[in-house]
This record gives sequence, structure tokens and C-alpha cells, in this order.
Amino acid sequence: MQLHSSGSSTVSHRFARHASPCRLRSNWPRPGRDCRWDIGRCPSAHDGRVPAETDIRYRRADFSEVHSFEARQAFVRNIAHGEAGINLADAAFQIAAEDDALVSHSSVKLPVQQYAKRMQRMAEDIARHKLSHMPSVGSDRDPEAILQIVQEYLYTEQKFQLPLTNLSGVPEHTRVDHPGVWENAKHAYLHETLISKKGIAAVLAVLQADVLQRLMKLGAVEFVVRTDCSDFTRIPTFVILPGMTRRMITKSDGSLLNTCTSDAIIQILRFLKRAYWPFAWDSSQGLAADSRGLGICGGFADAAKVALEGEADAAMQAIARTAKHRLERGIWTSPGAGDLRRAKSACERLVLIAGEDFPAERRDLAVILLHCGFLPQAYAELRAYAATEAGEGASAEEKELVRRLTALVQKEADAQSKADPLTVKSALAAEAPDMDTDRMIPLTW
Repeated sequence: MQLHSSGSSTVSHRFARHASPCRLRSNWPRPGRDCRWDIGRCPSAHDGRVPAETDIRYRRADFSEVHSFEARQAFVRNIAHGEAGINLADAAFQIAAEDDALVSHSSVKLPVQQYAKRMQRMAEDIARHKLSHMPSVGSDRDPEAILQIVQEYLYTEQKFQLPLTNLSGVPEHTRVDHPGVWENAKHAYLHETLISKKGIAAVLAVLQADVLQRLMKLGAVEFVVRTDCSDFTRIPTFVILPGMTRRMITKSDGSLLNTCTSDAIIQILRFLKRAYWPFAWDSSQGLAADSRGLGICGGFADAAKVALEGEADAAMQAIARTAKHRLERGIWTSPGAGDLRRAKSACERLVLIAGEDFPAERRDLAVILLHCGFLPQAYAELRAYAATEAGEGASAEEKELVRRLTALVQKEADAQSKADPLTVKSALAAEAPDMDTDRMIPLTW
């Protein structure tokens, strides 16, 4: 099965996933244009019609594992450079690329470089049209005036803004059955923010930090600033670092050291984890604690109880089945019942970038791995969390849930090959998945 495409650009190929079935080349007869087609060639057709779910003309190869693995490897290689060496914009783009691969199953990757060029054009536009009237010698330029010009360009001229829900749409001090109903995951993706001009504060922090770094590379800015990420409820601001110049943070390869904290990436991933969490979410400790992954609140307790006791609500089961059906076909408009695959990816990346500082991320990853059927991995993460200071100092209720989950998976985990807790080193050593050309999935409807 092949897709015809007259365009040659990467962006045009992205729409191949939505191609009309009539553009699929196949040796099968076309029922809409040949009423004499041979019913005998399709054993399941008794009345002249073939169920779309079993018709091979309406199925495609699944590239999700290959493309998501490549995006994950790029993300891990990036964060392996440490806080000073990480490229936040690239990390944000790779988060989007991995999630796009998981949900779209497309044979074409998310065109990350094309979106990066948009940011480069913004920096060039500022340098050429906004800063050209200022003194040509960088040291004579007023840093405060330059920063004001950059801020006005991004938030007044380009109209980037925060969504109405900002930090989270989940109501504070309550429990909701489907956090995905309250969150719009697109506000946490950098490429979607570039399109819609609307994103959470963490994404805007990554955006403006990257634009300023590009201005430094263009020679339009000589001073050094950091992006203030102390408050993710407002538009981030710049803070000038006195006495520091562009040359001081320029590495031998011409790239610049990162001056924006990786907390922005952590906040993006926590937003996505909440948006895709397929179980109830408890925000009784408030959004401040929720955004830092503190305590037993969040999604862990409900996910653990479902694993231990089962889902008692038939309506919840029906909603989950519907969501699974739609998400398997690459349909983004989920009814908010969550997405286990993307929740798992968000949890894994949180462990990779913040697992040492926030051990509770391992606890959340463990319960998601259990629901995915990865029992040895879930067992390893549960034991790793229980051995941390946070695990030992947890509440009695949380300790009991962790103990019961550990007992639940231990027998099966012991019967399978041993797994180790997820680390940057183990992620870099992971083997690339093989492309399963025999596995076909339904087209998007």
C-alpha cells in the first residue's frame, strides 16, 4: 500500500496521514467504482460490502514505535549534557515529536526543524527591524531597552499569550474523574504554541529564552540574562546577570550555555502527565503542590486503587474503551478519558530529567507501567522509590498502597527477566525497536 503525493516538502507530506482512501494504490477492486467486484476475494463479505475494520485497503503500517524512540533518544542525549548544556527548545520539540508519533502513527516525523526556523526568523526580525536603530556597538546598547523591545515583539506584536486556565484547568482542592477534560494538552507543546500563539508559562519561558539566545548568536545582544521561572502563573520575565557577556557563555562549538532553568521542561511534562492521566486526579493540596509532584495527591492513589481493586464504574470503563478506540486511530479529539501511552511517556521523561530531585515521579511511573503490563519495570521503580528518603517518609496511606502494589507485581516480576530502574544511562543504551511491517492499524476516520 502506497500513498501518492505530488508535493515534495516535508510539511506537505505531514498531511499524508489524512489522505483520502481513494488515493491508496491497491490491487483490490474499488467497490465505489466497480459494482462487479469479486466478493469471493474477501471471505468476510457476504452482502457485497467489506467491513472497514478488516479491509486491508483501509489499513496502514505503524511507525509510532520507531519515530517515538528516535525522539526519545534525542531528548535523552540533550538532557545528558546537564543543566548548563541542555537546549530547552530542542527538548520541548522532541517531547512534541514523541507524542505526535505515538498518537498519529504517521510515516512522517513531526517537522521539528521547520518549527525551529520559525523561531530563527523571529530573532532575525527583531535584530533587523527592531534593534537596527540602536547603537551598533553592543556594549553601548541599553539592556533594559532591548529586553523591553523583545518582550513587546513577542507579547504585543506576535500576540503570544497565556491560556485562560494557565497553570492548570483542574479545579483546586477537589477530585475530578477525568483531568484531561480540564486540560488542553496543546498548550504545553512548543510547536502548537508557535501556531496558536497560546501556551502555558513554561512553554513561553522556553520560547523567549531561545529567541534571546538566537539574538546573542546573531551578535545583536552582548549581555546575558536568565529567564525567571519562579512563578509559572504569569508571563516569564528576563533578569539581567551583571558583569556577564555573551563571550563568557559561548562554548567552543559556538553554542551557548543554557541560562533558563530546566524547571520549564519539568513543568511542561507535568502538565502533559496530568492531561493524559487515564484515572481520577486529586488536587486537594492545591495547584502549587500539584505542579511540584508532592504528596499522595495527583493521580497515584486512584490509579493504584484501580490496579488493586479494579474499576467499579461501568460508565468509566465505557468512556475508557471509546478513548482507546479513537486514540488508536490517531484522533486527537479524545473525550478526556486519558491516553495511557502518552501518560507513560510523560512519566518516563519526568523520571529521566527530575527523578533524583523528585522521587515521587518514579512512584507515578511505576503505577502506569503496571497498568501497561510492564511488571518487572514497575517492580523496579516501586523498589527504587521505596528506598528513597521521600518513600521512607511518606504517609501511612501511601506506604500501604506502595506495599500492596509491590506485592502484586513481585511474583510476576520474579518470573520474568529482571529490570533496572530507568536512568539516563539505561535510556541511552536502549536498543532501537524493529519496524513491524506485518502489523497494520486502521486508518484515521
